[in-house]
Amino acid sequence: MAEKRDALGLPLLFLLITVILLHLFICPFTKVEESFNLQAVHDILYHRSNFEKYDHHEFPGVVPRTFLGPLFLSTLCSPVVFLSSLLDAPKFYTQLIVRGCLGVCVSAALWHMQREVRRQFGSTVAGLFCLTCASQFHLMFYSTRTLPNVFALPLVLLAFSSWMAHKYGSFISLSALVIIVFRSELCLFLGLMLMMSLLSRKLRLLEMFYYAVPAGALSLALTVAVDSFFWRKMLWPEGQVLWYNTILNKSSNWGISPFLWYFYSAVPRALGCTLLLVPLGLLDRRMRPLLLPTVGFILLYSALPHKELRFIIYTVPVLNLVAARGCSFILSNYHKSWMYKLGSVVVVGQLLTNAAYSSVSLYVSHHNYPGGVGLQELHRLLPATSDVFVHIDAYAAETGVSRFLEQNTNWRYDKREDLSPGSPQMKMYSHLLMEANVTKIRLLHHTHQPLAFIEGYNNIALNMFHFPPLSVRLERKTVLLERMNNVL
Repeated sequence: MAEKRDALGLPLLFLLITVILLHLFICPFTKVEESFNLQAVHDILYHRSNFEKYDHHEFPGVVPRTFLGPLFLSTLCSPVVFLSSLLDAPKFYTQLIVRGCLGVCVSAALWHMQREVRRQFGSTVAGLFCLTCASQFHLMFYSTRTLPNVFALPLVLLAFSSWMAHKYGSFISLSALVIIVFRSELCLFLGLMLMMSLLSRKLRLLEMFYYAVPAGALSLALTVAVDSFFWRKMLWPEGQVLWYNTILNKSSNWGISPFLWYFYSAVPRALGCTLLLVPLGLLDRRMRPLLLPTVGFILLYSALPHKELRFIIYTVPVLNLVAARGCSFILSNYHKSWMYKLGSVVVVGQLLTNAAYSSVSLYVSHHNYPGGVGLQELHRLLPATSDVFVHIDAYAAETGVSRFLEQNTNWRYDKREDLSPGSPQMKMYSHLLMEANVTKIRLLHHTHQPLAFIEGYNNIALNMFHFPPLSVRLERKTVLLERMNNVL
């Protein structure tokens, strides 16, 4: 019987993987928030034991991050990367492989959660849960992003599934690992689940300590040992992140949002039309204990002024589960009255609307990486045998450039941040990849001339007299400059 259930869920697994990889291939580049983990995977795969060349020594970031995620991901994808190296494939393909492996991990965790949903609530709810997840842009988009939140996401989903199944040993062990190693704020989300189990007496206090103490000690010892080695000092990265972002509240330097921002902005954007069906799912009393820690986590985490959608990405699958139960209630009563028939149209319509929104968002995001596109354009315009020394400014580095794009071994790539456009040192670079700022370009007109301009997303225009009525407006975002022949 178990084998039959697994076979029924396999198409859902393939659906999730396909949609996630579609997002990856349409948006193959990364942003600055993902850079540490991505560069770390690159260094582990290519520099290996030559630790002096690791990127984090030159660009450590504001706070240190753990190497455990990059180590796991590089180990997971190393066989495929080795095969691609035998085929002499460009390094950029390795970036796709790395991110694709992370996306498969998220897909597998969602599918594992689907199996527990199928066991407790039936195949209809499980199928609708997967369809809902696949229809939403942000969950699918973030699933291949090498962010600490995304490294944590599969572990959170596995922990949540264990909590649903009352497998408290697995739940506590996974919770300890993900909180101590990846995202300390998850002590709120997972801690609320733990508290509910203790208060309902489904879990005894001594049993909790029996699992929590060794799991916590092992997780802390693992991250301290590994990360102290890579960072060359005694270090617990996530502890330092917790101190910097929460205790010192330094994360607010990157912007602050109103207290209820997650509720009126982030959650509606993440769920799309599915949000309207969450209240209907609460008609099933079994859904209320699942929703309580989710809403509680968002509410408690709202106290931190700096807010981003990715900080609560773990709550999206849980909210989707509650909505899927509401959808199944409508579909299972389809034959009873015209109201249920109308409701069924709404259920299908919200999935299609989510998919349409995802398509537009994905198209817009495709044009949001002018730095990565610019470096690829430089490789296209110049032969690999050219003597190239290219400087990549901060804007280009933040909008798609990574070590995986450094395709030619004889070329020199520099990301120094202490140079200004008017600096005499700019003469030593044969090429510049920089923000298409008119003032900065003018400062260089005596030494470098434009080779190519790269367009990126500017805004969306609405015109009801055209089809499609929405169009994406582009503008020049980055520029490739080439040194003039008469400049030494």
